[in-house]
Amino acid sequence: MSFFEGTIYSKTLHMDTQLGVILPQDSRPHHEGALMPGLAPRRVPKTLILLHGLTDSASVWWRRTSIERYAELYDIAVIMPEVYKSYYQNMQYGENYFDYIADELPQLCKNLFNVSIAPEDLMIAGLSMGGYGALRCAFTYPERYYCCGAFSAGCDVKAVRDRQATGSGPARGFEKTVPAIFGEKVDIPDESDIYWLADHLKDKEKKVRLYMTCGRQDGLYPANQRLKEQLEHCDLEEFHYEDWDGVHEWGYWDVAVQRFLATFVK
Repeated sequence: MSFFEGTIYSKTLHMDTQLGVILPQDSRPHHEGALMPGLAPRRVPKTLILLHGLTDSASVWWRRTSIERYAELYDIAVIMPEVYKSYYQNMQYGENYFDYIADELPQLCKNLFNVSIAPEDLMIAGLSMGGYGALRCAFTYPERYYCCGAFSAGCDVKAVRDRQATGSGPARGFEKTVPAIFGEKVDIPDESDIYWLADHLKDKEKKVRLYMTCGRQDGLYPANQRLKEQLEHCDLEEFHYEDWDGVHEWGYWDVAVQRFLATFVK
C-alpha cells in the first residue's frame, strides 16, 4: 500500500486544503517497466471517502485506527479530507464544504490518483460529525454512491446546534462556530436535516445501501435509534444496523469501519 499526506487546491473552497490518501500498490512481478507476460493490467481501485468528526482533522483516521491494513485487505483506495468544524455544510460565513465533499473531491481524486468514482465503486463513511456528512451526501445524491457507512453519527443536527449554541455541547468553542455555519438566526434548512432527507428518500430513483452503528452507552445513541426506526420504514436497497456496548471513542469506530467494509466490499 502507498500512503500520501499533503495539500491540494480546491476551487470550491478557494484555498489549499489537507488530504490523506491510501492507495493499493501493484506488487506483482514486472520486467523493464511492464507486467510479466500473462498478467492482466490491474483494475482501477474502488474508493472510500472517509470523513472525520467535529474535533478531528484529516489525519485522525490513519492515526487512530488501522484503516491502512483494512484498505489493503479489501484492495481499495481511501480518501480522508479536511473540513474543520464546518459540520459538512455550505457555511453562511465560510466556505462551501458540502459542495466540496459531494461534488469536487471525487473528481479531484479521480484525476490525481486514478481511482474509480463510478457509482458502483464509490463509498462514503464517517464518524460522529463525519457520520452526518456521509448520510447527507448519500441521502442527497444516492445515485453517486455504492454504499454509505454512519458510525455514531451526529445525525440530529438541530439538537447539536441547540446544545452547542448554549455551550452545553461536547466540543468546547463550537458555539462560536454555529452562527458562522447556519447564520445569525441559526436556521437549519431542510436539505441539512437528515430526518427530512430520510423522509424524502422515496422520491429518489436510486435506493441507498446503508450500514449504521452506534455504541449503546454513546450520548448520540437515542438520535441514532430514532433514525434507525425511521429508516426501517423507508425504501432502502440494503439497511444494516447493529450496536454493541461502547461509548464515543476510537476503539468502537475501529471495529465499525471493519464491519462496514466486510458488509459491502466483496
